[in-house]
Amino acid sequence: MSLRKIPNIKLLILTANYFGRVEGRKHFQKAVFLLQEQFKIEFDYHFIPYLYGPYSSQLQNDLDILARTGYLKATKVGYLFFYEITKLGQEIASKLKEEYGKERCENLEKQVNNLKDFSTQELVDWSKKLMSEKVKDNIFW
Repeated sequence: MSLRKIPNIKLLILTANYFGRVEGRKHFQKAVFLLQEQFKIEFDYHFIPYLYGPYSSQLQNDLDILARTGYLKATKVGYLFFYEITKLGQEIASKLKEEYGKERCENLEKQVNNLKDFSTQELVDWSKKLMSEKVKDNIFW
């Protein structure tokens, strides 16, 4: 059986489901960058070097869409956004697990769990280092 690629937004729902709750846009951006670039999760986001490391406007747009459509709850506290998977998001994620495949879901969950213990600053530092290596090696250009 050939494993077909699922769209970014569906993969993002699965990722959010494994995270449960993410504190900050910056944290979410860096985590997805690392999942894509370090752990080879099949996201297809284009990241650019930015102030706090890699940034993808497409990823931010997808997060906004998921929040507007009720799959994620986005709560702003001061300057910080908290993203939390909703019941609707959990229901869709359970259906997407079959589409994505058991082995790939287990790998994604493992990598997300690995990233949960890192602070936002640690993710920023790690992703900046990885981005600079890729830029230096002309991988993005």
